[in-house]
Amino acid sequence: MGAHTGMTDAIDRFANELDPMLVEHVRTWKRHRGLEPLVDSLRTQTDRRRFMDIWIEAMAADRLLNAGWSLDAEVQTPNGRTCDLRASRDGRAFYLHLKRLHEPEEHAPRQLVLSPRLRVLEQIRRPYLVRIRWREKLDDDAMQHLVERASAFLHGASLGEELTVRDAEGREVGGVRVVGPWEGDHVSLAIGLPGGFIDRTDRIRSLLMKAYEQFMPRADNVILVAGARQDVFREFESAVMGTPEERWDQHPAQGHRVAWGRAADGFWSGGSRPESRLCGWCRFRPDLPVMHADVVPREVPAPDSWLEDAVMPLR
Repeated sequence: MGAHTGMTDAIDRFANELDPMLVEHVRTWKRHRGLEPLVDSLRTQTDRRRFMDIWIEAMAADRLLNAGWSLDAEVQTPNGRTCDLRASRDGRAFYLHLKRLHEPEEHAPRQLVLSPRLRVLEQIRRPYLVRIRWREKLDDDAMQHLVERASAFLHGASLGEELTVRDAEGREVGGVRVVGPWEGDHVSLAIGLPGGFIDRTDRIRSLLMKAYEQFMPRADNVILVAGARQDVFREFESAVMGTPEERWDQHPAQGHRVAWGRAADGFWSGGSRPESRLCGWCRFRPDLPVMHADVVPREVPAPDSWLEDAVMPLR
């Protein structure tokens, strides 16, 4: 590895934000020829955002090394693109592409608790997952106003619809959004950010497309998207497989009143991009030694079982 005379090592500069054990491991990779480009990129970064984009590659590399895979970083494709990592073992290989969704990091998420008043919404017989948010420090009257408006809305709402509730002075009290189907026959509530609902589906789909453009032809490729929040997985699923939608041209499953399907806006929709068979989402915390990747295998064409086993260390 080349020397960086007069340059502050970025690994040292950001070390207080990183998992110390992984920092030590990365330091030993200077003797690992295949990972030299990755370490070199980390050391020479001057921008924190770009450094963290590459650090997720180091997190994945560490887990794959521990699982016995031989690694090469920044592998060139025939069309001039670059794969983040090539993992090889026992005569098999796959290419891993890592992308990070940029958003405010959630080091210590606030402990929001559903008010007992809001729980009454879960008695509504609609098979929906509903995100609900409210302004901080609402008094009982304002919370009751939110519940009454939300209840009336949810009795007739469809998938994807949203309601914002305001008080008599026009100040926002809170809101609800129907974000997806639910396995049960009653509403299930999830807490949304007080500042408003954010749909990351389009941004995630864009990252998937960028990774796809870097695929190694005629090879097994895996995409992993990382972000600051774990509860984005449903949006990730929508980006990959299509937005959930009600299907009135199909009969509901037994015991259900609504048939669910997927819109044709997913990364895999309509049999597109058959070279992509495994995609995953993981929570990005550079200071923790875990990834907790949720990996989605494609149904048709399905990935080989060995490839699903290969990405197990990332989970």
